[in-house]
Amino acid sequence: MNEEKLAHRKDEKTREKIEKYSLKCVSCGKEYDQKVKLYKCKCGGKLDVRMNIDKIEINLAELEKRNKMRNLHLKYFEFLPLLDSSDIITIGEGFTPLVKARRLGEFLGVPNLYLKNETVSATGSFKDRPIGVGANKAKEFGVNTVASASSGNAANSLAAYSAKLGLNCVTFVPATAPSSKISQLLMYGAKVVPISRPENYLGDPTVVMLKEACEKFGWYPVPSFGTLNPYQIEGAKTIGYEIAESFAPNVPEYIIIPVGGAGLLLGNYKSFKEFHKLGLVQRMPRLVAIQADGCAPFVKAWKEKRPIETWQNPSTIAGGLADPYTWDGDMALEALRDTEGCAESIDDKSIFEAAKLLARYEGIFAEPTGSAALAGFIKMLKEETIPKRDWKEVIVVEVTGAGFKDLGIVAKEFGMPSSVPPSLNEVKGFLSKEYKFEV
Repeated sequence: MNEEKLAHRKDEKTREKIEKYSLKCVSCGKEYDQKVKLYKCKCGGKLDVRMNIDKIEINLAELEKRNKMRNLHLKYFEFLPLLDSSDIITIGEGFTPLVKARRLGEFLGVPNLYLKNETVSATGSFKDRPIGVGANKAKEFGVNTVASASSGNAANSLAAYSAKLGLNCVTFVPATAPSSKISQLLMYGAKVVPISRPENYLGDPTVVMLKEACEKFGWYPVPSFGTLNPYQIEGAKTIGYEIAESFAPNVPEYIIIPVGGAGLLLGNYKSFKEFHKLGLVQRMPRLVAIQADGCAPFVKAWKEKRPIETWQNPSTIAGGLADPYTWDGDMALEALRDTEGCAESIDDKSIFEAAKLLARYEGIFAEPTGSAALAGFIKMLKEETIPKRDWKEVIVVEVTGAGFKDLGIVAKEFGMPSSVPPSLNEVKGFLSKEYKFEV
């Protein structure tokens, strides 16, 4: 057994005495201990993981020492619903850069703007964080087949972990999912099932099929949201832990987060809540939720102060945000209220423009879903939803997925340059005509 596993292996008798976490149904209130192998309540309701934070004894210096392990789940083992530290697999998730966006910040008038760059994660998106926990939990449960419903990123992450673990993986994806994401799934060996969406279909047909298939065939669901399985959403907390460690004991004034099912927002909230309870940070940051205009059930609920409703016929270039229902939205709404945050939606044109700004000012190539948070943030600056007095505060925007996930949108926007004969005069004329670049 290597050094890092030894460092985190609990004494078996001690581990039996101390409950690391419990599960509580948000519908009927029934509670279960960690020994029960469940992913939904016996009443059919959603389970929420309740970590026993009072039992955690750790400081920032110890967490920093653990960086050398390069295993996200071992570093934050005490905070995650994993019980066996002796054989946790990793594909290189987490430890992503927190970049001070000097050029972009100067352009926007925000001198302390930071970008949490998840485009460099193992499969190209932040989904490796939650899915890594879900896959390791599936391993603890001894399952053979895992399944997901996803526009591509969560499915790709699960397919990669399944390959590493030797599990069968079935992925229900929208029929409109980019071919680049489907190709990635096929390379990992996933069984890809594209699901069409009938006109005026109420709900998400991929989620419906995931639920029915898991109930019928006994598969283990590992979506990135918590409705069908509570464990993987805990992995989303790790992005907040990393941000918190970078500024502790202070925290950013705002964290800007794209929202589809709201698992990422909820993960950010839980992480700072836990660190605050342990005294590792002084207060909570304000959380800001961003959705696309073409699918904004969470934003609508927030602004109208009413329950979340299903969004009919979602339409946006940000496919990862096209969740017709915000699955973890009820708890995420509470997170916004508790942190004095807010929510905003943004149009597709602005989302693509934000992707160009990320690429041209900071060298970060993000897919539309990954640039949506920045687009919403820019809108809030223009409308002063974020007051000018706060523009000098530390603000973190989460960039959640790589542009290589959806090259078709980029190709459609720009097209391909025509060829030029091997002549400097021709090259000079081409640059002047195509790019207004004079040499």
